[in-house]
Amino acid sequence: MRRGKTGFLAFVIIFSLCYFLSYPQAKIFTFGETAVKLPAGSAVEIKSDVISIQIEEGRLEIILEPENLKVKAVDRTGKLVYSGNQGRVFSECQPEKFSQLKVTDADYRFIRFALGKPELDPAGRGVLIPKGTRIEKLENDLYRFHLENGETVSFKCRSTSEDKIGDCTRYTRDGRIMYTRTKVKLCRMTSTEELKSLPSQLSEDLWIQFVTESKS
Repeated sequence: MRRGKTGFLAFVIIFSLCYFLSYPQAKIFTFGETAVKLPAGSAVEIKSDVISIQIEEGRLEIILEPENLKVKAVDRTGKLVYSGNQGRVFSECQPEKFSQLKVTDADYRFIRFALGKPELDPAGRGVLIPKGTRIEKLENDLYRFHLENGETVSFKCRSTSEDKIGDCTRYTRDGRIMYTRTKVKLCRMTSTEELKSLPSQLSEDLWIQFVTESKS
């Protein structure tokens, strides 16, 4: 009799676990995350300064404000999961494109990825390469970017199974190393004007990175 009760209890536990994992609300945005991938093909709706993007977990809204991108994550039922600010939208970029360019065609950043997601920049070590920055190709997979203030940033990349990651090093005007960031990807930043002109479906994978500020 005891064995029968034990078996029934185990069945109930397994059934409950399977039900929970299959329940739609088990797959919602996670509070505290700092980046969400926006897959190619996702539906886009633009109303004034609000851009809504439909993804598997629900809807992500980008609110365009002066000097700030705000974010709202809404689940499938329309419930607010969290909001965020200091957002930035970007796509991963392969550095070979710079072989054909003399200056950068957009703003770029070197962003480190961990467990498949981008990390926020460490304090004081965010590397922005503004649009129009002069590019110097030194050798295969080694590039140098000349900033307006006289500093330079080099990027030495290597191939992986899917893309290229590498190390970026920032130098002072007189050539001294300021710091190095390892295992970073070169990412193209999406401007506000480009966000306002997104097609009805995303043509490429995008990332939106931000700081969460509240929970529903």
